[in-house]
Amino acid sequence: MKSDKRRPAGGLGKLSRRKFLQRSVVATAGAIAFPYVRAAYAAGSLSVGFWDHWVPGANDTLTKLVKDWGEKEKVDVHVDYITSNGFKNILTIQAESQAKSGHDLLTFPTWEPAAHSDQLEPMDDVMTELIAANGKVEPVVEYLAKKSGHWLAAPSSPGSQMKPPCSRIDLMKQLAGIDVVAMYPPGAPANKELADKWTWDAFLDAAEKCAKGGYPFGMPLGQTTDSVDWVGTVFNAYGAQFVDSVGERTDGAQADYRIGADLQDGIARDVGGPEHGLAAILCAHVLIDEGP
Repeated sequence: MKSDKRRPAGGLGKLSRRKFLQRSVVATAGAIAFPYVRAAYAAGSLSVGFWDHWVPGANDTLTKLVKDWGEKEKVDVHVDYITSNGFKNILTIQAESQAKSGHDLLTFPTWEPAAHSDQLEPMDDVMTELIAANGKVEPVVEYLAKKSGHWLAAPSSPGSQMKPPCSRIDLMKQLAGIDVVAMYPPGAPANKELADKWTWDAFLDAAEKCAKGGYPFGMPLGQTTDSVDWVGTVFNAYGAQFVDSVGERTDGAQADYRIGADLQDGIARDVGGPEHGLAAILCAHVLIDEGP
């Protein structure tokens, strides 16, 4: 997080932890040419707070990656894993934001980078290097981690918002007649003709066929973010958005009615009828700004 003290004109002022480490690394690299032994943690120390992942072994893997990086760069890294149970990770961000003290690096879920944009060090230099080496990031990541032309955070795989549904390739081919491998060949571009046929109507058709074959599948709906994040993709597929790229609410469009009707049809076909309640609830949500 940023220091709340501004740099005095004409002077060095107070260095941020990040700039201090950058200069320390440069200074240390210059000292290698001299016949002295490099200290174990010559580049300083970092305190990092990661989301406490519930998948067994995930934290151990991440700790090893961090430890290997620290040993290579001569940085003493202290790692904390912060649970999301009871929103402790969000509360930790809020507490450290108010105290202007705490971890040097924190895992910021979903919309938190934008909420604390005035207190975060820009990550433009880091992202410039990452994009140059690996290519552009997904639009959803850029939307969440970038504000006013500046990167506030760097994307990470733990806790990523990229949540494509998984499927049994063999059952999709056997029961629904859909060859996923032919559609998306490994190490090759997608088969455009087949990929263009993979629509929400095709999804529903495949779901019905697999259900009749004894292997039902579908998309989740619930009160957790993981179970509803995919719904935004449906809105975008129909060209409808409730909030624009700068956070302003939109007036809605006729496409919203189509979304409501199609989602209601899909849920009704899945649960056995709109009287179940899910269809009506979702449609009410979709059409909330549209009136009767």
